[in-house]
Amino acid sequence: MQSVVEFYANVAYIAVDVVLILSAVYIVFRVKETGVRVFFNRGYKLKGKREHDFISWCFTLLVYTLFNYIDTIITGLVISLETDYLLRRKLFYLSKIFFFILLYMSLYALHMMRGCSFSAVTRGAYYLGLIPITLYMVQLISRGYYDVNVITSVNFRFLISLYATISCVLFISYPVKSLYQRYQKEN
Repeated sequence: MQSVVEFYANVAYIAVDVVLILSAVYIVFRVKETGVRVFFNRGYKLKGKREHDFISWCFTLLVYTLFNYIDTIITGLVISLETDYLLRRKLFYLSKIFFFILLYMSLYALHMMRGCSFSAVTRGAYYLGLIPITLYMVQLISRGYYDVNVITSVNFRFLISLYATISCVLFISYPVKSLYQRYQKEN
């Protein structure tokens, strides 16, 4: 069972990287059409739901990508600390919770600064992010304070990998839907 979960976790994280690369290509082609001004120029009023959704999706993807890579570095640093293992566990789970809260605040701030509404993808990402936050809080309390495994490492890894998979589907859904609508419009 553990080897299957490990394989699934590896596939899920490869899928995350593939989705990020495909999304970056999609963003480049869309920015060629609209220009960069749609992201930062507050004087430029967004025209319609399509532009609001595109900007919101881009902000969400950018923030999740940035925080994912920063979190990977911080996790490596926390794990390599030479300190008591319980303190290391507490710092590990607290840093994970902190990064998700910071991610939410950053995403909200970007949307407010640009004046765009939250897309369905962004709302889904907000709700979906509650899964790992809850898991990390349970692990912080059970493993960090009581040194008890409420959630086994295999189940924990599976649930986090499942979160990554659902995130991939959520993030790739916008470009696929947009390209399909464009194809329908042309034909």
